[in-house]
Amino acid sequence: MLVADYNSDTLILFLAPEVENSLSETKNTITRIYSGDQTLAYHFAGLPEPQKGPLNLNSAQIAELNGLLLRTGFKAELAPDTQAKFVIGYVDSISAHPDSDHLHIAQVKISEDKLVQIVSGSPNLASGVKTVVCLPGAIMPSGKIIWPGQLRGIDSYGMMAAPRELALKNAPDHAGMIILPDDFAEIGDSFNFEKANQLEFNN
Repeated sequence: MLVADYNSDTLILFLAPEVENSLSETKNTITRIYSGDQTLAYHFAGLPEPQKGPLNLNSAQIAELNGLLLRTGFKAELAPDTQAKFVIGYVDSISAHPDSDHLHIAQVKISEDKLVQIVSGSPNLASGVKTVVCLPGAIMPSGKIIWPGQLRGIDSYGMMAAPRELALKNAPDHAGMIILPDDFAEIGDSFNFEKANQLEFNN
C-alpha cells in the first residue's frame, strides 16, 4: 500500500501505519521512517511542488522516486497503488459484534465479486443500502489516513463515512453514515464528491 500526501513543502509517502518508538534516518533530502526492517514512510524534501494534499502517483512518478531512493542510498521499494480509495459500496449483511452493544459487523460489497468486512458503530447502519466506503489508504479531509485494523478484536477493512467526515456541503450535524440514492452510482465506482455536494442528507 502507498499513500502519498504533499504538505508543508514535503512529499510524504506512507507505506504502513505509524507505530510507537519508530526510528528515522536521513540521507540528503530524504528521510526514512522505520520500525525494525519495515519502512513506515519516506519524506522527500525539496521536490518540485505538485498540488497540495493527497496525490495519486502513476507508475512513471513511482519509478522516478525509486531512482531517487537508489541514488541516495536507500532501497527502491515503492510500488504504485492505483486503486480508488473512496468507492460506492453496498451493505450486503450485518451482524452483532460479540463484544459490543453498539458496534456491528457489516459485509460490504465494493465490486461485483468482492466483499469486505467493516466494523461500524453508525446508528443508521442497515443492510440493502448503498454508501461510501473509505478503503485503506484513503486520506480523509481531516488528514486522517484509513488503515486496516481491528475494533474490539474484529478485523475491519476501511470505514463507512458520515457526510461530515467527508466535509460534504450539506452534511448534517448528527452522526450516521451516508446512505446514497440507489441511482447515485454503481457498486465499485469511485465516489463523486462534486455530485455528492448536491445531495440533501436526511438520514
